[in-house]
Amino acid sequence: MDVEYDPEREAFAAMKRAGEADGAERQRWINAALARIELIRLRASACCERGMTHETA
Repeated sequence: MDVEYDPEREAFAAMKRAGEADGAERQRWINAALARIELIRLRASACCERGMTHETA
C-alpha cells in the first residue's frame, strides 16, 4: 500500500469533526486541525528554501 500522508486532507477532516463535537472534544479537534495546517506551512517553507515546487516535494 503506497498512500502518501496528506496533512491538508487531515486538517479538513479534523475541522469537520470539530463541527460535530462540542466542549473539550471540539477544542481537541480544532487543535489537531491547526497542527496539521502548521505541517502544511512548514512543508511549503522547506520546499521554497530548497527551490522545490509542490509537485516535486
